[in-house]
Amino acid sequence: MKLNLALLGSVITLCSIPAQAQYFSQGWKPGQAAHTQAAVPKEGWAPGQPIERQTAGDGSAPEMVETAPPKAPFDWDLGKILVSTLQSFGMNISLPEGVGLDQWDNRIPLITDENYEDVIVKEEFASDEEAEKRTWVLVITSQSSSKADAVSKFVDNMFDSAYNISQVEGDLPNVRWGRIDYFNVTYLTTKWNIWQAPYIVILTDRGQTLRFYRPTQIRVRDDLLLDYLRTEGFKSTPPWTGLWAPGGEREWILHLLAYYMMKAYNVFVKIPKVVLYVASGGLGSLILNWMHKPSKEQQKQLAIRQAKEDAAAKKLNAKNAAEAAVAKGEGEKVKAVLSGDESSTTNTERAGRSKRQQSPKKGKKSVVSVEGSYDSSSSTTSPLKTRSSTRQRKAKKAQ
Repeated sequence: MKLNLALLGSVITLCSIPAQAQYFSQGWKPGQAAHTQAAVPKEGWAPGQPIERQTAGDGSAPEMVETAPPKAPFDWDLGKILVSTLQSFGMNISLPEGVGLDQWDNRIPLITDENYEDVIVKEEFASDEEAEKRTWVLVITSQSSSKADAVSKFVDNMFDSAYNISQVEGDLPNVRWGRIDYFNVTYLTTKWNIWQAPYIVILTDRGQTLRFYRPTQIRVRDDLLLDYLRTEGFKSTPPWTGLWAPGGEREWILHLLAYYMMKAYNVFVKIPKVVLYVASGGLGSLILNWMHKPSKEQQKQLAIRQAKEDAAAKKLNAKNAAEAAVAKGEGEKVKAVLSGDESSTTNTERAGRSKRQQSPKKGKKSVVSVEGSYDSSSSTTSPLKTRSSTRQRKAKKAQ
């Protein structure tokens, strides 16, 4: 018992030594600096960070163990679920964001239907003189499309090169540069009556004075374009004027057309292409049927012809039915005649049989002949009976 108590006491003592060393410090001693701040704890481990694992004591570098990143919680957003479900069937209804922007210089602002008013029309200036000298050079490009032609790519490259040179030289302080994506901008291109790309547009007076240049009308080289802007050579060409131009009498018509086309584009761009193909095919079929519809006179003639054909068909059907009925009636008559003949023949045979059976009962006349007895039940008109009777008479006379 004493041995067990001594052993238990030693075990408790040994276990308390590391615990005291772990949780209790020696405290402050004279001559040491006073602690005014608590020690900063070491940064802990976070999910997704590599774990540093010490190797066996061979002096090698510690081994870094990569851990899998934490999984994001499931998002119960109905829109995302619908988009992912349709994408699994090959249908993409999400709007493309930044299509084609990676191939353009981000320093050149992209002019859209939404920011045109804020960036160009309502641009703020320090003075009226600065507002009067402001010139915007815009390029309308179709390079964002997968079917962009070489001309559009060339115009884009020359435009970017001219912009870079102007930024380095800094000799065009009143000129601003911008780019319009033809396939994603509907209102501006429709209002400006532009139906193809590329185009170079020089815009002044807050968008009220417009000059349009095709690549065949202006030498689209970076140095030549810069010289054209430095010398303000564009002022020698007349701006767009007329009833449809900005400030014209019919400008409001193009405004309404462009506005509703923009709204329609914003709706149709969200519809899958498969649905658009089916709907456009059905609509085209209806339009073709309506365009090739016969006139009223032709419709009357077709109705008369159809009525005649229907009457002829009814008459033919009635005739065929009558012939079939007649043929059926004659067949029944023939059957009746044949059945009547058979019944009369049967009755005759039955009557003859009954007579033959009844004749022996009336009486039998035995006639003795040379050859033997004779049965008088035979018919008197029979030749055999006549000969036998004659012979009998002759035999009696001879006796």
